[in-house]
Amino acid sequence: MVRQNRKFTPRQRTTRPLGIPLTSNQPPAQPLNPPIKRQDGWFIEPPLSSRLYQKSGLGMMQSDESIRLTNEEILFCHWHRHVPLPSENWFRDSVIENPDVVARSVVFDVARSGGEILIPVENLPEKWGIQTHSSTWAMRWNREQIFSKEPPVAHVRWAWNTDEIDWNEMLEWTNTVHSHGMLAEFFVIDEEMDVTMYLLSMAQPNGEQRLWNSFSDAERELLSELWSQRIQRGTGWYIPDKSTWPWGSLGVEHLSGRHLRHEEGQWIEHLLNDSSLPVELELFNDLMIRGVLLRPGFKFGSRWRVYDTPVGEAHAPWLVQPMESAPETWEAACLAVRLSEGVHKSWLCALPQDNKWHYLQMQRWLPGRI
Repeated sequence: MVRQNRKFTPRQRTTRPLGIPLTSNQPPAQPLNPPIKRQDGWFIEPPLSSRLYQKSGLGMMQSDESIRLTNEEILFCHWHRHVPLPSENWFRDSVIENPDVVARSVVFDVARSGGEILIPVENLPEKWGIQTHSSTWAMRWNREQIFSKEPPVAHVRWAWNTDEIDWNEMLEWTNTVHSHGMLAEFFVIDEEMDVTMYLLSMAQPNGEQRLWNSFSDAERELLSELWSQRIQRGTGWYIPDKSTWPWGSLGVEHLSGRHLRHEEGQWIEHLLNDSSLPVELELFNDLMIRGVLLRPGFKFGSRWRVYDTPVGEAHAPWLVQPMESAPETWEAACLAVRLSEGVHKSWLCALPQDNKWHYLQMQRWLPGRI
């Protein structure tokens, strides 16, 4: 078999070498001074400090007009502002002291690549009065904003793709960020030093399907009669009489009958007998009373694909995965999101909290460029 010729050019990946700038701008005629070490960190002195701070929001301004820089800011200035590193061994020593500098420097560089302003939380002056979360790493401003006069638009966090996910904590963080009127952005870095950006938000899946309380007594009696004729097949049921089945969002028509999945049959049994709702049906019930239509999502790596209209009228907008079956690492979560967006659906993680269900949505995101 002859290998097919490929017509595209692969994306060139940035390697970010030390000692070589990434910017195409010409270096200044007079070489800049490197950051200097003081007791509480690394500093750049004026007049360069004022230019870096006023134009790019880099560093934390001090009373003597110098700026204190985080390690990731030092590397950013090195790559894009022609600022030398403090010493030949500075980066190696920084990694020994705190291995996170590797990921933070790459994420910081990528986050600012579109012109957005990213400021680490530790650099935020108290007088700005910006409310942050203990898990937030940095705040983001859009490129056209004046960061010193306008509030940020987003809280930013990062993780390695191999890191485990605490979905309850992610829900709490997202809700807190939204309560401040900001976006919740999460950046995932992989072992290739590539960064994928995600937006976390709360979704409200709702649809137009008939609800149980809309059925008349006669319709409920008909459902009860048809359900009594069920024949068990596998874990579900087959109802021979399909012509009078009144609830289009439950079961599928096949082989001249109506086929109900196990969860659908359990739920019908609960409604007809007015019995207590089994714990394992609580999420199913929450979705059904929202008027959506549920179909198995195993072909898409999720529990359900969720329709807001009858099947056949439009594609399912959502894929829903219960928290207990949700990805355990960011690598697996990224794969789930990639798969769902590849079939034009939104991926939702369903979590119970405070006696209600929450649907945390994760989508790929390019801040300032979408």
